[in-house]
Amino acid sequence: MKKIYVLLLSAFSFIMLSGCNDWIELEPKDTVANENFFKTKDDFDQAVTGLYSMLRPLDDEAKDGAYFGNLYWEVCADVCMYKNSWTQPWFDISRGELKSVTDNVASLYQKVYAAISWSNTIIEQIEAKQSEFPEDFVNYVKGQAHFVRAICYIRLTSLWGPVPMIDRLYLPSESKLPRSSVDDITNQLIIPDLKIAVSCLEMTPYNNKWGLATKQAAMGMRVRAYLYNKDYENTVEAAKELMELDKTLENSMFLDDYKSIFANSNENNPEILFSLKYVANGTKQGSTFNTPFGSKIPGLPTGSMNGSWATVSILPEFIDSYPLTDGKTVAEGSMVYDSQNKWANRGPRFESTFYIGGYSVVNGMPFTSEYVCGIDAQCAIDYPLNINKGYMNEDKKTEWLQEDESDFIILRYTDVLLMYAEAKTMLGDIDQSVFDILDAVRDRAGIAHVAHTTDPKAMMKIIQDERKWEFAFEGLRYFDIRRWGIAADVINSITSDELYNFGSHKVFVAPANYLWPLPQEATDANPNLLPNNEGY
Repeated sequence: MKKIYVLLLSAFSFIMLSGCNDWIELEPKDTVANENFFKTKDDFDQAVTGLYSMLRPLDDEAKDGAYFGNLYWEVCADVCMYKNSWTQPWFDISRGELKSVTDNVASLYQKVYAAISWSNTIIEQIEAKQSEFPEDFVNYVKGQAHFVRAICYIRLTSLWGPVPMIDRLYLPSESKLPRSSVDDITNQLIIPDLKIAVSCLEMTPYNNKWGLATKQAAMGMRVRAYLYNKDYENTVEAAKELMELDKTLENSMFLDDYKSIFANSNENNPEILFSLKYVANGTKQGSTFNTPFGSKIPGLPTGSMNGSWATVSILPEFIDSYPLTDGKTVAEGSMVYDSQNKWANRGPRFESTFYIGGYSVVNGMPFTSEYVCGIDAQCAIDYPLNINKGYMNEDKKTEWLQEDESDFIILRYTDVLLMYAEAKTMLGDIDQSVFDILDAVRDRAGIAHVAHTTDPKAMMKIIQDERKWEFAFEGLRYFDIRRWGIAADVINSITSDELYNFGSHKVFVAPANYLWPLPQEATDANPNLLPNNEGY
């Protein structure tokens, strides 16, 4: 049977998995048979570019279920509140109304499998024709396809747990696959894929195509895969490999200056192991972060980002959890807290994470209360903070909200270090290497060290807090609190949504919300997927 690959010119969405098991054709703008495509280096190069475009939310895709590069994951966690009908599914998830018919459940599931399908196609084609191309080119194509397939399965298993493991193109007659365990998917597909990527990819992107995976990106994702599967011994060993590699580099992957990690002029810095690239080229290929999450920015012209919706309020509990420079919060009696200048003495990490009304300086101008936005006016007065962290490009004079060029970070080297520390803690092997990592992270944040402890429970709480602050607005918190089993505690203990007029109350339903339900249309099409996850 001839396999037909459907190519959408703008984004390479092709033969797609509907309900995860039935192949369907998306309506094509151009259809080419495999004998007419995948003939030249340019064909494969376009295929890889198209694969990465499937990972990036553009314009309306952010609200419809982009599974990477999306700040809406923070809305689902204990980080911020958001209220806008444009993104109703995310709003529903944040208040515990997660159902098998929720729009994002189906669209996320479908989009991840679409990327997996295209990864499988590329892998099949390059393996069949590898003798026709130079070895370095074959390695580039194979490495990218295996990398993307691996990170897609990491996302699938972290949201749904057991899912069908599809590692090749299936015909309709063999498509109704059952679910495979997370352990099997991790060890039989994700880890082998990432090992192939590590062996195939170089330290710098092929032909300097920044935004594509590198060897260190694949090494770092392998650490995440092991940790998410609670394989702590292999987490430690995989992290050590990258840490040893770092020692050989002229410039460490751990940057000294926190703010510089997120500078738009420094987006290819070595700390960022993998990110999704955006461009502002007049075709709405830019990021959409500043549209709902943005702030009014001093010095920008009317019609640019000053027109963002700014319908996000950062939760007071999240802000109050940050320690001051002496390592203590206000509630813990910080000795450097000044009630007359309450946002002083917070350290460079805090100052780089937030725009602070009455304190931050942007474009040489004070960020005053008139620029502070949010759902509730009183909350904006009491907590005059908006998201910064490089997403709100201060010097970008774009006239389109969807034309910002700020990249979205998926994995940083500091994440690898803290995953190493977490795995060591879970193994009960807390040694000086763990203390050194925590001290280095807090030194860069401008925060006093925590007391060194070998008590696993106490150390785990320290690491959990450090990850919350270090990776704020990087899309990790929702996945962290679910894998730690603390999501119900931290979300359901929020009270600021009662004090302020946020228009909703955050809820996490346990145990159901620790895994998402498989989409209704998926289980209807394939009864082998049943029973659904607990609570659905």
